[in-house]
Amino acid sequence: MKTSLPAIITLLSVTLSGCIGCKKEITDPNGLPAATQEGKNTLGFLLNGQPWTPKGSNGTANLSIDVDLNLNKGIFSLSAYKIVSENNREYFGIGLKDSLNLINPPQTYQLGNATLYGVYYSNSVCTFNYFDNMILRSGSLTITRFDKGSHILSGTFNAVLSQGTCETIRIDEGRFDMKF
Repeated sequence: MKTSLPAIITLLSVTLSGCIGCKKEITDPNGLPAATQEGKNTLGFLLNGQPWTPKGSNGTANLSIDVDLNLNKGIFSLSAYKIVSENNREYFGIGLKDSLNLINPPQTYQLGNATLYGVYYSNSVCTFNYFDNMILRSGSLTITRFDKGSHILSGTFNAVLSQGTCETIRIDEGRFDMKF
């Protein structure tokens, strides 16, 4: 049986490339989703130096956004969870409780006890509520894109949260790119 050289080259290139038309999602060196501004419905950050992205399912979406442009001059809340094991679930949230409609990106908000921007994190040991005054917090949220016409909200963030006997939570290199 004769096999032509072009057929062998085509077969080898398809085999070595894995598939035709496959598109691999680009991530950064830390294993986080790329910091995009296209409404790709992504979220990721480093939690105490380890990559954190939504994972698993408890019957609801593990990443969601709620935007209300008519409440308090515009608000948003982004929620995510990660199922680490059957008894270990982590929850994360970030939001702006006022003035979303006034944003002219890029715009940065500082995290503190009396600010518009809040972060929520909970695991099987501790809970850091959004606006609990007993939690020491610092960090920033930068809205990099807010497009009402295309319904896209994107940004970057970082935070340090500490309270009582809980381990301090350090969130670095945070990014989200959501369609609302």
